[in-house]
Amino acid sequence: MDYYIYMLISLAVMLVVVKFFFCELEGYTAKKKGLLNWYLKLSKPFKYVRTRSIIFMSIICYMVASIHMLFTMEWLVELIGFVAVGVIFDGISQLVGYYYSKIRFKKDINNALKTKNEINKAMELSDNDLVQQSMPIYSSQEIVSKYLDDQSHLAAISLDGGEYISSFNNLPPITYAVEAQYEKAQDKLNDRSVKVTRLTDDGKLPFKDERLDVVVNELANYDKYDLYRVVKPGGYILVNQMGSDNYKELINIFLPFKLHGRWDLESGSETLSEIGLEIVDGVEEHGYVRFNTLTSFIHFMKGITRADITQDRFMNFYGQVLKQIKEKSYFELTTHRFMVVARKKEL
Repeated sequence: MDYYIYMLISLAVMLVVVKFFFCELEGYTAKKKGLLNWYLKLSKPFKYVRTRSIIFMSIICYMVASIHMLFTMEWLVELIGFVAVGVIFDGISQLVGYYYSKIRFKKDINNALKTKNEINKAMELSDNDLVQQSMPIYSSQEIVSKYLDDQSHLAAISLDGGEYISSFNNLPPITYAVEAQYEKAQDKLNDRSVKVTRLTDDGKLPFKDERLDVVVNELANYDKYDLYRVVKPGGYILVNQMGSDNYKELINIFLPFKLHGRWDLESGSETLSEIGLEIVDGVEEHGYVRFNTLTSFIHFMKGITRADITQDRFMNFYGQVLKQIKEKSYFELTTHRFMVVARKKEL
């Protein structure tokens, strides 16, 4: 019996001590990493929610430490008592730790509440603030135009409803726009000599083999073998893409995908050269977009992600954005794009 009491006291002390240790550790981590939600959690009423996990832990601890034969009546009675003490003292330790943290980090909790109010206010405001962007070092349209003449058969693949192809001042008489937003592109290009089309049902370009002089891919996914198929020998393939560093600060926070490896001028050139294309030109650009208010950043995010950006899970990130704006007068995102020009070798 003395050993059993010692086990119970050890369990109770361990739960309380561990909780105080984690209160300090979590508070330090929250301050260091700007975890706004950790402080906001302490502003809400206490709620104990880990009964199942502490029951499981108590059972494991008792099975390891017990000196009785497994599944005897004495073993079972002591197990129930051990689990009960575990649940009770875990609840007490959680409650004590909650109020300890509220007192210990009172200033940080108040600052977190103020920051949350600023974030909510920024979400409610309309966007009327300046967004600064670095000057582009190349123009996709200018590079493409170097490879065009009146005899060229041109196809441009894009996802913007005809915005890209409509930005050209002069286009060859035979120009195709391969568009995901088919109807929007038709309306946009109604007064231009451009035939609007789209990918086939199996995702291929709607052209016969070796019928085009120039194929342009503007910020869209592409099948390198399909590009190769439709271009004439001596024709050009121009690929303009966003690199893996584009908006790298947002990856795994807002954007619903993960990058595998690097995607840049070098890898893009290798992708085309490995199917027998000759790389004749290439350019790469690293730039930035700067926001001087949280409102302008939130407005920007609404345009590039389908995620519900008002969710509380993004509160930590918004707090970091707001902190940087106050410290530097702006928050900055990295931009990254590159363009590769490849030529299909003549037989």
